Amino acid sequence: MSQSTTERAAPTATSDDQRPTLAFGEVRTCLIQNLSTLNTSATEVLMQLTPGSPVSKVERPIRRVVSPEQVTGVDCKLRVAREGKARAIGTVLSHAVVTNGRVLQGSAHVALAAATSSERREWRHYLRRQGVVEVIGSPNPNNVLDGFLSDTTPAQGMDLTSISDRIIDSVQQSPKLDYHTALRAGTAVVRWGATLHPDNVPTVGIVKSDVANLHAVRLQGRPDDLPMLLRFCEEFALHEWLLTTVKDVIVARAEMDIERDRDPLDSLLFALNQLVPLWMPPTYLSERMKALWEGVENRTHYTNVFDRQVARVRDLRDQVKIRPPRRF
Repeated sequence: MSQSTTERAAPTATSDDQRPTLAFGEVRTCLIQNLSTLNTSATEVLMQLTPGSPVSKVERPIRRVVSPEQVTGVDCKLRVAREGKARAIGTVLSHAVVTNGRVLQGSAHVALAAATSSERREWRHYLRRQGVVEVIGSPNPNNVLDGFLSDTTPAQGMDLTSISDRIIDSVQQSPKLDYHTALRAGTAVVRWGATLHPDNVPTVGIVKSDVANLHAVRLQGRPDDLPMLLRFCEEFALHEWLLTTVKDVIVARAEMDIERDRDPLDSLLFALNQLVPLWMPPTYLSERMKALWEGVENRTHYTNVFDRQVARVRDLRDQVKIRPPRRF
């Protein structure tokens, strides 16, 4: 069962007091443990994490298949920067995304709203609004956001790391995969936090992180912008992983292989044939998405940097092809 869309709905609020004011998320990106590219039907089967629930997909401009949302109950302390304390109770949503049958993402996300009681309610109360946690306490929202983005021990607080990791594992451990990859590449992590208010104009900023392979993103928008902000962060995570993999894995290893008289042609061709075509910034999705991406480009020049790395890959490919055979 599938449906031809990958958009998500915003959490519903029964009153203004219950409208989410913050949203958190974490996206992990890696290669699928399969030697060949998965076709659409194989990807749909892989994404059927909940039997009977629809898998979402789009075929163009790039094939993207998304699993049904998984629901995880949480009752935890929130890390609050500077001062204050708070407790969060509710549910986190998570799903897997496969792009072009090659790249896998595990995405966990949650919206934060003020609690309707100072005491914990029955779970059926929290299950009415899936993907929302109610916050007991009155911490400064900016302190809560800063605490989440800078948290180096997420297991002690809002642990979206474990939830997104579990989604990745549930896909990678599928018997439908052969557990091999054409390239040894790492996992990149994007942690994001957004402030939500009806008067907010969507903006994005990249926050420096002291944690290796972690990029922190701070956003703002309206509560009904939340699905768009989530999709933006997944697209940002994909493109960040593509850039890092081409630059720090493929180009760096190829240069080292050439120095040691090894042949890196397979990995160079993998980059050109499998990864480079995935670079398509999400400016085509909506005007607001376009504005967010252009905000990132104005500060980072990601596409120019990626284009230079692709040119370097082509130079190395040509260098390998014309290199004379080694004489012993």
